[in-house]
Amino acid sequence: AQLCKYAHLVGRSSRAGAMSGEEVFQEPPQVKLRLSHAFGVYPSALRDAVISISDDAFTFCVGRHIAICDQSRQRMGFLPRDARNCLITAMTKSANGKLLAVGERVGSDDGAVQHASQISILSVPKVESMGETKVEMNQEALKVLHPVNKRLDIIGLAFTAEGKYLVSLSSLPDSTVTYWRWEVEKPVSSHDIQLSVNRLLVNPSSPTQFSVSGPTYLRLWDYNPNDHNLNEHPSMFPLKQERRMKVVDHCWVLCTFLCAASEDGHVYIFEEGEQREDVDVRAIIEQDESVGAKAAEREQAKALAAIMGGDGPTAAQEPPPVRLSALAAWGRGFVVGGNQGYLGVFKVDAKAQVECIGTFRMPGEKAIMWQMSASSEDSNMTILSYEEQEVESMGTGTASRRADSASRRSVTSRSSSAGNRPPERSSGGMWSLSTFPVGQADLAKTGQLDVFTPVFALGNHHGKITAMKPAFGRRIVATCSEDRKLKVWGYPSEETEGAANAFSSEISLQASPYETPTCMAVHPLGFQVALILEDMLRIYHLTNQAAARTHFDLPLKHPGGVCYSSNGSMLAVSSENDVVLIDPWRAVVIHMFSGRGGHLSQVNQVLFSEDDRMLLSSGMAPHGAIYGWDLTTEKRDRAFEHVSKHSTYTDLNYDIKTQLAVACVKPEGHLRVISHLSVTLIEVLPESKGSCYTANCLAAPLGLLLAGTQQGTVRVFRWPLPESGATHLTEIPLHAHGITAMALSYDARYIFSGCEGGTVMCTEVAQATSNAEGAVIRIKGTELDQKLVKSRHGEQERAIMNKAQRDDEKKVQDMQRKLWDAVRAISATTASLDDLLMVPKNYFQEVLSEIRELEDRMQGLKHESDHMLEQKENEMQEKLQTIQIERKNEKRVADDKYDNLFLQLKQATQRASQEMEEANAQFDQRNRSMQDNFDGSISKEYEKQSKLLDELQGLRDEFERDKAKMEKENDDRLAELRATQERAMREWRTEYDKVCNLLKSDGLKFEEALRQQETEYEGQISEILERERKALHDESLKSTTALKDGVSMKQTIAMLQNQVKAKDAELVEAAERQEDLRKKLQASQEMAEKVRAQLKERERSLKVKDENLYKLREQMKHLESFRFVLFHKVRALEEERDPLEEQVNSLKTSVREMYSEFVREFRQKQKLDQALSDKSSLSSALQNENVELRAQL
Repeated sequence: AQLCKYAHLVGRSSRAGAMSGEEVFQEPPQVKLRLSHAFGVYPSALRDAVISISDDAFTFCVGRHIAICDQSRQRMGFLPRDARNCLITAMTKSANGKLLAVGERVGSDDGAVQHASQISILSVPKVESMGETKVEMNQEALKVLHPVNKRLDIIGLAFTAEGKYLVSLSSLPDSTVTYWRWEVEKPVSSHDIQLSVNRLLVNPSSPTQFSVSGPTYLRLWDYNPNDHNLNEHPSMFPLKQERRMKVVDHCWVLCTFLCAASEDGHVYIFEEGEQREDVDVRAIIEQDESVGAKAAEREQAKALAAIMGGDGPTAAQEPPPVRLSALAAWGRGFVVGGNQGYLGVFKVDAKAQVECIGTFRMPGEKAIMWQMSASSEDSNMTILSYEEQEVESMGTGTASRRADSASRRSVTSRSSSAGNRPPERSSGGMWSLSTFPVGQADLAKTGQLDVFTPVFALGNHHGKITAMKPAFGRRIVATCSEDRKLKVWGYPSEETEGAANAFSSEISLQASPYETPTCMAVHPLGFQVALILEDMLRIYHLTNQAAARTHFDLPLKHPGGVCYSSNGSMLAVSSENDVVLIDPWRAVVIHMFSGRGGHLSQVNQVLFSEDDRMLLSSGMAPHGAIYGWDLTTEKRDRAFEHVSKHSTYTDLNYDIKTQLAVACVKPEGHLRVISHLSVTLIEVLPESKGSCYTANCLAAPLGLLLAGTQQGTVRVFRWPLPESGATHLTEIPLHAHGITAMALSYDARYIFSGCEGGTVMCTEVAQATSNAEGAVIRIKGTELDQKLVKSRHGEQERAIMNKAQRDDEKKVQDMQRKLWDAVRAISATTASLDDLLMVPKNYFQEVLSEIRELEDRMQGLKHESDHMLEQKENEMQEKLQTIQIERKNEKRVADDKYDNLFLQLKQATQRASQEMEEANAQFDQRNRSMQDNFDGSISKEYEKQSKLLDELQGLRDEFERDKAKMEKENDDRLAELRATQERAMREWRTEYDKVCNLLKSDGLKFEEALRQQETEYEGQISEILERERKALHDESLKSTTALKDGVSMKQTIAMLQNQVKAKDAELVEAAERQEDLRKKLQASQEMAEKVRAQLKERERSLKVKDENLYKLREQMKHLESFRFVLFHKVRALEEERDPLEEQVNSLKTSVREMYSEFVREFRQKQKLDQALSDKSSLSSALQNENVELRAQL
């Protein structure tokens, strides 16, 4: 019977949808989910979680995806990849920035998909084209590498410089280093380290060398391409020191030096395995902070402690020394980070000399640097940091929070090995992203630049998202989490989706210092947010970050759920088993649903229907009831009832068209469809424990049901669900943790989801349909708005039967087009509801009074500046006149100086002519002396050559005599040797004949003795022959040596003959040069005679000029005394002029500063006038709106 009833409801809905006109879709539209934005950072201890890919863009992990953030354009995109059942464990980029290697753990927590590690090689898209086209999130990787041991996570990756090879590092217990030829998906070599290591980098200047570090390990490794082995270098530290120290990170600087940081505050610099420098970072911090603002703060703290008493709570305590935690390279050196928010920038030169550029601290000095990455042009450095957070025990909610935190930490702990992750406390770390201008660190040190700029302006959540609600009149979504903060996020319209900063952080408030908000509701206009705390209902009035304030607090006993009505005039809130209906504007209780007509167990959720005619509420186990009350009747009769004992419903949604409710069931994780007075119509069961449904969101006008799972995926179902069994249309993996809350934007274009890790992700719900030609047409936002509004107001689509109805339909369409044109025209000149704020009158009056004060100040400054400008102008005119007079006097003095210089020039010319005459005389004298020296040297050289010829002839005669003597001696020796040899041969023959006769006579008796004697004789003969051969050989060598000496002597003689010929040629040339010199000497003598004649003429003219000069000096004696007096007067005037010039320059500078200040004040006045006009128009619009609302009420 229940199924028949459900079929009747579904059939009625489908028939109503089939009776459509021309613009109603004939078949259900296609649905695709595309990830658009994310607020948060994936809270996992992952090295290289942030990688800079260009000057203004970087990638970071969020959920199961890799986000690309463009800081210059304020836009975010995502790397297209298939993220189903994939969890990121490591990342790295290639040297050219075109490839990205991602280490992934594939599998599910429930074991439905077996865990396995893999490495995906992805192509990095261009940052300039990011966001211009819609890309699918399930694109395949270029290559996928599968390690041998798939059970161990990949915790480190690094490309070689040329990008052909990839090096990977696995987690404990093996800690395997693998060298990959990734293009063929083949491991070339591998080695098990079996120690705790967490960092892997490749030497930029050597593709076959890489470095590996861990808490007590730092080594260089080499890959041998010949035998394909990995060879480990010896330790660069003494073994005892290496075991005691804790290496936290390392990097390669200037492609040459290896830098390693230890936790105790030292940075070691190595070159080719040898230590070059040991930088004591703690000493540098103490030196830099001994002066400046930090030193002043310490002095103030000590003074306050001295005043309040040294043992009190205000006693000044010296902070512990900084512990280093991260190290990164940049273009000119390295950057080191630690706890207490420390960041140090260092410069390294080619000789490994280190210079500290600056010491910086993050605001609050609580952050711990985890990882840093410098941009390609060293303009910015992206920093991933976290803060440790303690959980304070406040009531019964502590155990549940600890359990949730433990479940979140279990996801991250498996992705890290021992020593790989930061110390985690009971609530984990508060992760954040920020940028630092490392290229202008020297300016940042002086305070001329902002040091740390957060990527998310107002931060992100750091705990489980407990509630999420949208506003149905503005483009905002509000969220709250276990970090006890309320945040409001903004999202764009279809027209402004491609603009800069389209997704923004609007407001961030601390909801409570101790209590965690569990539920929330947003007013349809988006100006109020209601929060459920542990024992109260708190309503915030939202304006902007500075003016947002608490509207009121309503104490309640065990509040559970809260919800605004669709028109915003009613607010429903639960308290234990009761549901209270109030008017939040007039503070009036309208009705309370309690007693016999209410719930028997605590209410955890309340919900208004879209037409505000029904109020629904759900109770927790063991009663497990869902009730709906009709608000249009006087007695508030119960119009919907469902009871399922031992069931707890969450995320309740209601469809007024089919009168069906859908909710998630805990702890089973089922998705149930419920109707009035039914048990369960349809129940969607999860395939495994990991795919349990934890949240859902219903878009009934669009025929969609969106559900979130424990694995962090979002599934889309058709609504109403079919009877035969619900199967999802599409699914997209988003979060790395289970989804806890979902919300649909008011234009149904985006679905927002929050997870246990604190990440909020925005996914576009793109719908498209096919026309008659089969082309896919995307459904526009205006069409979605029509469907949503008509469904909310109960406007049914009717079939067109006759001409009158067609005419009415055309009129409606014309009116719709006119309305769109009017709204576009108005929106171009005025602000929309998304740009408006509801400001309190007191705050508005304070701002107006501040504006008036600024106007008065500006008028006063204007009058003062005008008066001062007039005075300065008069003073400037007087100064100019005095300066002109001084310039005339200076010109007269300069003319006198010119005349004096002309006279000095004449005298210098005369002196130069005299010096020329002296130089000519010296030249003649030197020429004569050089000629005499040359004649003497020629005669000596001739005598020397004659002696050499005589010696050469003597050597020739001696050589001939020695040669004849040596030939005679050789002949005599050869004759003696021949005679000696003949005699020896005759003696040997005689002895041989005797022996033969003895042998013949003795016979066989002496055969043995003869054989022995023969052997002895043969040995003696061989020795004698050997001696003779040696003697002959020695004699032949001597003769050969004598012949060689003879040949060399002949060559020497020939060489000497050649030298004699060369000397003869030189002698001829010297004679020719001597003849040339005689001719030149004769010519120079003739020229000297002419010069002497000219000099005599000049002497006569000089005598005449000297007489004239003497007469002029006699006439100029009195002028010289006048010049002396005038010179002293001019010097006194110049001394008086210098301070006047300095005063004039200072006056000019002050005039320019006053003029620039006046311009600034004038521009500020213009801005204030503009702001005042905007505020006035806004005030008048608000007043008119209030008048209209009062008239309506």
